Amino acid sequence: MLGLRLAVATEDFGTNLRQAIARAAQNRVRGLRLNVRQEVRAEEFSATGLRQLRHFVEEHQLRVAGLMFPSRHALAEPLYLDQRLDGLRAAIGLARPLGTEEILVRVGRIPDPDDESESVAHAASNHDVNSLTNPFSFASSGAAVPQASEAQQYRHLLEVLTDMAAVAGREGASLQLIPSAYDTARLRRLLTDVKSGPVGLVFDPATCVMSGRNPVDVFRDLYQHVGYARMRDARRDVDGGGIEVSHGDGIVDWQEVLAVLTEAGAALWVCAERTGGDQRGEDVARAVNQLNSLLPAF
Repeated sequence: MLGLRLAVATEDFGTNLRQAIARAAQNRVRGLRLNVRQEVRAEEFSATGLRQLRHFVEEHQLRVAGLMFPSRHALAEPLYLDQRLDGLRAAIGLARPLGTEEILVRVGRIPDPDDESESVAHAASNHDVNSLTNPFSFASSGAAVPQASEAQQYRHLLEVLTDMAAVAGREGASLQLIPSAYDTARLRRLLTDVKSGPVGLVFDPATCVMSGRNPVDVFRDLYQHVGYARMRDARRDVDGGGIEVSHGDGIVDWQEVLAVLTEAGAALWVCAERTGGDQRGEDVARAVNQLNSLLPAF
């Protein structure tokens, strides 16, 4: 059990940062994860402020267990790319002062690196506009718009990750990628192709369930690359999709998941989380209790 370190995310408690740290300390965990776009913004914290925050965390017998860099768009999405990467660089700079290494970032869907076929997207035309609904609606000419091939998108993503991994490496940090689905072959290739600095994969049983994958199978396929784990639960819905639910209300077999995590011998933060619902803090506390009951040697 030595490699597994249980943590919680302060953003799940719905309070200010000081109160969230105090509430996190009431749970039997070793660390807490911080949100660097909503709770700890680089432009709002001086070096002194960061030292005080780290000291406050340590006063509660905790460590900072990674930094979440949330965004509405995937990492390499062209829209607002420069601003997103500037924000990520600033977040990486917070890692060393706060005594952590892991920077969690959304990478989205991994494009097919071998698909060079070009595609086009047709702009909406007036034939696509429902004039009965809105008689004053007009659309652009319907001209075809060239789209980058899957392989071009992959190379762009690889370029972005190569640059950001180098920045992280210089700061003693590592990027931990949050994919939208676990396409094993593409993820393995991407993580192998990035050679400029440390890059790992965030393992999330809920994402596995919601994308129709078995969490244990996914971890066994990718365990060599996993650098962080989010302990979320989920269940499939009747339409073939999925939904995150509170811990224990989904279909994740937690005893089996923790068994394979332990067998791998990886030094991981495993963060009990709840990203939805009306009682996130209470749901997280219950998850921590359940996980600790399965980790008697924690």
